[in-house]
Amino acid sequence: MALCRILVVDDEESIREFFEIMLKREGYDVVTAANGREGFEAFKKQPADLIISDIQMPEMSGMELLTKVKEADPEAIVLMITAFGSTETAVEAMKLGAYDYVQKPFKIEEVKIIVRQALEKRSLKLENAQLKKELGTKYDAALFFGFSQV
Repeated sequence: MALCRILVVDDEESIREFFEIMLKREGYDVVTAANGREGFEAFKKQPADLIISDIQMPEMSGMELLTKVKEADPEAIVLMITAFGSTETAVEAMKLGAYDYVQKPFKIEEVKIIVRQALEKRSLKLENAQLKKELGTKYDAALFFGFSQV
């Protein structure tokens, strides 16, 4: 599998650096952005396999970013993180299409597992879509129907 690209969007520089170091050690290509607007611009330039976004940020919130990313690519995988979590926020993020929701402070191993699972899900979806496409081109529907003289 090709090198997975992860976009980390957080207004806290220390959080961006933490994710960048941790994820690069895991072998991922990491791009960071300081707010939702920058994050969306980076995503439009080169889509990511996974987006990790804070919820509360200046200029464009993580929820707004999630909405814009999902409009641009409904299959995008977005992991939301926040220090100001509530059940309502988590439910809203999931309704908008977030893959998962993690509250700060988070456990490093927990985040690594969630990232791995999210990327595996994306890989399986892409593989499934490719196989369906190949089946569609290999087997024309006309081959499955016969004609009878009766």
